[in-house]
Amino acid sequence: MASSKDRVAIRLDVIADIIKYLDEDEELQKLFGRPVSKSLVIAADNNDLRIEEGGGKELTEEESEKFLEVLNRAIKRYTT
Repeated sequence: MASSKDRVAIRLDVIADIIKYLDEDEELQKLFGRPVSKSLVIAADNNDLRIEEGGGKELTEEESEKFLEVLNRAIKRYTT
C-alpha cells in the first residue's frame, strides 16, 4: 500500500466549486463553449492531479495562458 505522502487528495466539493467557477467564466466560455467543463478533463500523473483541455480544441499559446490564468485563480480561490 502506498504511504500517505505518496497520495494526493482533494475534496469533491472543492472540485465542484472549481468546475462551477470555470463554467461561469466568460473568457473560457468564448474559448470552449458552454459548459466549459465539457471540454476539460482531470488528469492524474502519479501523485499530480491537473485540470487540462480535453483534446477537443487546439489552443494557441495566448489561449493556453488565459486558460491557466483562470484555472490558477479558481484553484487559489477554493484551496486556500
